[in-house]
Amino acid sequence: MRRSRFAVALAATCLMLASACGSNNSATQGQSEREAQTSNCPPVEDSEVDPNATFTWMYSVGNTSFDPNTITTNNSQMYLYPIYDSLVRIDAAGEPQPMLASDWKVSDDGLSITMNLIEGWSYHDGTPFDAQSVKANLERNKTPGGWNEQALADVTNVDVVDSNTVTITTKSGAPALIPILGGSAGMMMSPAVFNDPNQGLTPTGGSGAFRMTAYQPGSSVEYTAVDNYWDPEALKVAKMVYLISGDDNARLNSVITGQADSTFLRASMYQAAKDAGQVVCEAPSLSSYNISLNTQRSEFGSKEVREAINYAIDRDSIAAVTDGFCKPGIQMYPEFYYAANDDLSPDKYGYDPKKATELLKSAGLEGGFEFTLEVMNLAIYQQIAEIVQANLQAVNIKMNIVPVDIGKLADDFSVSKTADAALSEQKAEQDPSIQVESYMLPEGFNNPGGWTNDDIVKLAEEAKGGKTTEERAASYGKLFQLAYDEASPLVTLCHLTTPFVMNDQTMGVEIYADATRQFRGVAKKKA
Repeated sequence: MRRSRFAVALAATCLMLASACGSNNSATQGQSEREAQTSNCPPVEDSEVDPNATFTWMYSVGNTSFDPNTITTNNSQMYLYPIYDSLVRIDAAGEPQPMLASDWKVSDDGLSITMNLIEGWSYHDGTPFDAQSVKANLERNKTPGGWNEQALADVTNVDVVDSNTVTITTKSGAPALIPILGGSAGMMMSPAVFNDPNQGLTPTGGSGAFRMTAYQPGSSVEYTAVDNYWDPEALKVAKMVYLISGDDNARLNSVITGQADSTFLRASMYQAAKDAGQVVCEAPSLSSYNISLNTQRSEFGSKEVREAINYAIDRDSIAAVTDGFCKPGIQMYPEFYYAANDDLSPDKYGYDPKKATELLKSAGLEGGFEFTLEVMNLAIYQQIAEIVQANLQAVNIKMNIVPVDIGKLADDFSVSKTADAALSEQKAEQDPSIQVESYMLPEGFNNPGGWTNDDIVKLAEEAKGGKTTEERAASYGKLFQLAYDEASPLVTLCHLTTPFVMNDQTMGVEIYADATRQFRGVAKKKA
């Protein structure tokens, strides 16, 4: 299997983390000092594993559903991975690996993929896992209005070859579908519970290593291991508990005091975690902080206005407030990823208030204008929003900040389409085609204004149909150049590095390229 530029970069990071991170985030002294202390996340030592242990993770936001097709935020997938296995698994380096599909083959014309499925496995409710259930899941996940509709929009047919084999046909290209089937679009749920509205809160039709056994919305989720799991090497704890707190200090303190085993870190937490003697490790990711503009609201239908906003924002100041954990960027992906355009360096939208003012004048807005930005109600997002607010005020744009929880943010901007703009973290999807469709195609979930460009639509189809990484990279490079030329309503601010903290009893935590939190194979040491 051909390795992407990102997979190579991440592999090097895992071997020489300090050096690799230095090349990505060398802007601040704090970052350089941090790199010298960084170590790999501890691997599993099989002789030390306690199979009866409970692993406790603490996160900042809750989920929106336990049904893979009715979630409304990317973050919610984290809460689904223990319950549902997918056809394909995306590993920490971003490469597709077998899961419920034991192997697969792409047709000579590149339009279909034939998958052989594992045998002898059943859903948690006793329904057999087979080719017919795979067909039912994919057809359900294609249903208009579901979370996975766009991800599977290219699928034209799912044929059952025999009880353990399916052939999936696409109109543009099967290679792009393989990683897509490693996320919620490829998660397998018992068809017997498809019509049960309670699955969003009390799932019983899972296919993964754990059942959900307790749930307190906004507070905690408990998962208990299933009996005789089909992949026993990937199941090394008896339970997992996910705790939820939007207070960063509370999350870190939970690890230091032993209430939790691990959490992710923001810039303000890093040194405190090191000083407390905790295990800290990090890796670059494909995620970013961005502002999304609704081109049907305020003045955002104007290309000059969108360009002005990009020039008015001081991305270096945003990077500084994250202590170098977020490197300035202006395109959807960091430059080391295969889908990125190498020529679109941050200086293409260098901080230039004078140019921003001139662009507003050419748009007939010399007196400025006003809009409202909805932002996640967590400290780092509000800090970034305040920097942007000050930047825009300097060019006579008044931006009002409204903090909301993640569910309302998604509903207001993407569902009801009533928000002018939204600031959030763009979580990387399993394949670039999903994000391009979501943000840059006219029916995209995160494109409520329907902004697009005919050439971008064509290039999106071309990239999806590419048979090799090189072919797809060339198409995406052209696509992101056009997105820059046309000032797309996705305003990328910076690209994130993902740091984790954990106690010295925890093993096997992996930091994923797409910033997902999967915890497959996580373990605890014997007391």
